[in-house]
Amino acid sequence: METVRPHEHVLVIGGGVAGLATAAALDPRRVRVTLVEERPERAGAGTVLAMWRGGRVALDAIGVGERVRSTSFPADRALLRDATGRGLHDIAPSLWFTPRSELVAALEGALPDSVTRLTRLVTDPRALATQLGADLVVGADGVRSAVRQHAWPGTAPVITDWIALRGHLPGPPEHTATEWWGPGGLFGTTPGPQGAAWFCAVRGGRGTTLDPADALALARGHFADWDPRTREILAAVGEQGDTQRILLAPRLRTSADDGLVLIGDAAHAMSPNLGRGANEALEDAVALAAMIHRHGTKGAPHAFSRRRHLRGQVLRVAASAGLRVATTGHAAPARDALVRAVAILA
Repeated sequence: METVRPHEHVLVIGGGVAGLATAAALDPRRVRVTLVEERPERAGAGTVLAMWRGGRVALDAIGVGERVRSTSFPADRALLRDATGRGLHDIAPSLWFTPRSELVAALEGALPDSVTRLTRLVTDPRALATQLGADLVVGADGVRSAVRQHAWPGTAPVITDWIALRGHLPGPPEHTATEWWGPGGLFGTTPGPQGAAWFCAVRGGRGTTLDPADALALARGHFADWDPRTREILAAVGEQGDTQRILLAPRLRTSADDGLVLIGDAAHAMSPNLGRGANEALEDAVALAAMIHRHGTKGAPHAFSRRRHLRGQVLRVAASAGLRVATTGHAAPARDALVRAVAILA
C-alpha cells in the first residue's frame, strides 16, 4: 500500500453535494483541500432529495448521518399510479426525503477548518491546479462540468427534450410518496418541509432557454386530463416552481485521467426519475476519499474509476430507459400489467 504524503493537495472544483462531500470526507491530517465554486449561494437551492441506503451509508461515513436524519422526512408508503389515478403498486420503502438546503448545511458544517474556499469561475482546471500547486483535480462541477469538457473535448452535456418542474406544496405533513406514470409525462409528490414536495417531467422541445411561466403552462396543459390530484397540485402552487431542462452527462469510457477525476453529475448526470443523483454523488465522494487515503493522489483517479465508473454509466442509461418506460403511451397496458404482476409476487 502506498503511503500518502502528508499535505498532498487536492483541488475540488464544484461546491455542490459532490464537492462538499469530497472535501468533508478527506482527512485533513493527510490531505490539503482547496474547494472552488463559482456561485456558492446556489448550492442549497432546490426542494427535497431522496436518500437511499447507499447515500445514507455515505453520510454516516462522513459523520453527518444523524444530523441529516434529524431534518429528513421518512416515507411510510410509496404508491405508484397510472395517469387516471388507478393503483399499480404499493410498497413500504426505506427512504428519507431530505431538504437539499439541510443536506448542504450538514456537509458545510463537516468541512475541516483547513479547507481553503475560493469563489471563482474555472475554465482551465489544469492551469489552476498548477497555479495552486495541487496534485489532483476533482471535477465535481455538475452536468455542465468545465473540468470534463476541458479534459475530454466534445463532451458537452446532452440536451434532452424533457423539462423538469418541482416545488413545495403547503399543507399538513405528508408521509406518503406517490408517483403517477402516463403518456409523455410523470408526476410525483413526496414528504417535504412544507407539507409535501412535488415534481413532474414533461416533454417540451429542445431549446436551451426556458421560460418558467411557459413551462408551468405546458405542465398544466399536459396533466389536465390526468388524475384530478395532479391538477389540484398544479393549481395550488400558483406560479411558484423551479424549472429546468433535463441535461444528461455524455457517455464516457472513463472518469479518470492523469491528475484528474470526475465525480457526481460531472461523470454521470442522469434523468431525475430514479432519485439517485445525490446518492451517487455522496457514494462517489466517500469512495474517492478512500482511494486517495489508500493510493495517494497519483493512484487514486484510476483506482476510483475502476470501482465506480461502470456503475454510474449503467445508472445513467437505466434512468433514461426508466423514464421512457414510465411515460410510454402505446406500451402502457403491457407495462401496467407487468407492474401489477410484480406487485402481487412481491
